[in-house]
Amino acid sequence: MNTTKLGIKFLETNNYEELSRKCAEVMIECLKNKPNALFCIATGESPNLCYEIFVQRVKEEKIDVSKLRLIKLDEWFGIRMDDPATCETFIKRKLLEPLNIPMENYYGFNSNADKEEEECKRISDKLKEEGPIDLCILGLGKNGHLGLNEPGSYLIPHSHTTEIDSKTKTHSMLNKTNVNVSKGITLGIVDIISSKQILFIVSGEEKKEVFNEFLEVKIKTSLPASLLWLHYNTLCIFEKSMIF
Repeated sequence: MNTTKLGIKFLETNNYEELSRKCAEVMIECLKNKPNALFCIATGESPNLCYEIFVQRVKEEKIDVSKLRLIKLDEWFGIRMDDPATCETFIKRKLLEPLNIPMENYYGFNSNADKEEEECKRISDKLKEEGPIDLCILGLGKNGHLGLNEPGSYLIPHSHTTEIDSKTKTHSMLNKTNVNVSKGITLGIVDIISSKQILFIVSGEEKKEVFNEFLEVKIKTSLPASLLWLHYNTLCIFEKSMIF
């Protein structure tokens, strides 16, 4: 399945390594075309190897990343920033530190902010100032979420905090903490689909059912990922084992 449907181009890969190399290539191409690009960074298992390959290629090809800007897609809320489970820890380990990205070029939610609304406004204001996002990197949640925009009767357009549901609480990142995480903080759906380009990474057997539901092309808030059908420039890279 290598095709374009509505605004989404689909690229089928044989395995996770091939998927990761294709995703890294998209990141490299965007960076070469725009050295000060703004990347929105998802975390977790789906983009993990992609980031490692991206870093490797940047170093091997001596690509300048001094102007590259990163914004964090989402974060667990009510947890220390240095907790090993945070998206902050992941991004520092995978991208910021290996590439020596200047901290002034990185914008991320504070996982332990005192005032939720003020923290959401801070990131919303920063996105207005620095955006739009040039490349938004997304994974598919087990329940069909994007970022921590969870399924429900409605979705919130911009940065907000949210109660995470039972499937999200089984995320592998949360195995690294003793904190009982019940909330998240995330960019909203409008922030995401306002991106110039979206890289939608689909990997993992546990996401097979929800991915096939996504492929039904039915837009519904009970499946937040389905809002990507409204975007004009999305590349979905997936493993062929994900198709029934």
